[in-house]
Amino acid sequence: MSFSVNTNSNALSALETLNLTQQSLTKAQNRVSSGLKVAGAADDASTFAIAQGQRGDISGFQQISGSLAIGAATVNVALQGAQSISDTLNSLKAKVIQGLSSSPSSLASIQNDIKSFIAQIDSTASAAQFNGMNLINDAAAGTTTAANDAILSSLNRAGTSLTAASITVASQNLSSAALGVRGINIANPAATLALGATYTAATGDTISFVSGPATALVTTTFEFVTDLTTSLSAAGNVPVVLGGTNGQTTAALTTALSQHSYAAAFDTTGDLIVTSSTGPITTATSSNGGLATSIGATANSSGALGLVETAIATLQTSLSALGTASNQLATQTNFIKTLTDTLTNGVGQLVDADLAAESANLQSLQTKQSLGIQALSIANQGPGAILTLFR
Repeated sequence: MSFSVNTNSNALSALETLNLTQQSLTKAQNRVSSGLKVAGAADDASTFAIAQGQRGDISGFQQISGSLAIGAATVNVALQGAQSISDTLNSLKAKVIQGLSSSPSSLASIQNDIKSFIAQIDSTASAAQFNGMNLINDAAAGTTTAANDAILSSLNRAGTSLTAASITVASQNLSSAALGVRGINIANPAATLALGATYTAATGDTISFVSGPATALVTTTFEFVTDLTTSLSAAGNVPVVLGGTNGQTTAALTTALSQHSYAAAFDTTGDLIVTSSTGPITTATSSNGGLATSIGATANSSGALGLVETAIATLQTSLSALGTASNQLATQTNFIKTLTDTLTNGVGQLVDADLAAESANLQSLQTKQSLGIQALSIANQGPGAILTLFR
């Protein structure tokens, strides 16, 4: 054994051990303070990369949960609206049935109730929107066209490729026009011409009405012509001169109607309601679907009952579709929540520190640090012992 004051190998060894202990202690303290065993790429590059990728997916699924919440609210508002319209249709059916057994003198008051129920249907359909989306709305009622709602519902991963998935909820047009009850008039049945926004009438197009008492029905056909010199397709047809614009053509049609025992007026939705002073309009037909997107005679109490029954059947189908969509969104919402929790737990298992184990490790390292300091202190005193040799 040699003694040297230049090189203290015992001190160097003790210092190296103390440094290693100090590094381990620093890591343990960081794990305890952060709760993470992998706080950055320097701790474990591959594990940190996996955890970061999963954190990105978790953030995406959290946003999807928000999308599903908005979508579910939109569908549920539409569903509540549809249920309200269903109740209104049942009330409308009761009034139409009342008209079957009422005297002609009481039909007018019953018709007022019917008009009120029809207006309520349109009001409900227009109001049933959430966040600007209405799934039971009608463009003909002066509002935004009912549109399918594509609701972001999931993220599908295939290797490194990630694609978004959606649940599409089909719109259900539940306005009175779409249900076929808008023009019901048991007091004096009328015809409803639902004019398209850009309809175009051509020479030779016709609109025919059959009206009057049951014992003396009269058919009147209105034919569009370029001018009054144009030959008509059938004798007795009433000429309607085409205008330069749709509005001018419609004005010419309403004028011709008024000159032949018919009255025409626009309702609040832009449809043309036609009535006859000679009696109920029992039939209405058009040779040009582009001129009148839908044209049909409203009915007396007996015929109106059939229209309401058809509307109720249509609404039942819509209720089923909206109810199914609501359940699907609820199921997907629960799945996304469970999936997000599972991914979060998975990331935790990768990067979270076992604080019980880290606490025990921290105590051990602190003890080793104290012993290391003492060992270094003893080693540093070694060269001083050489002085005794020179006394």
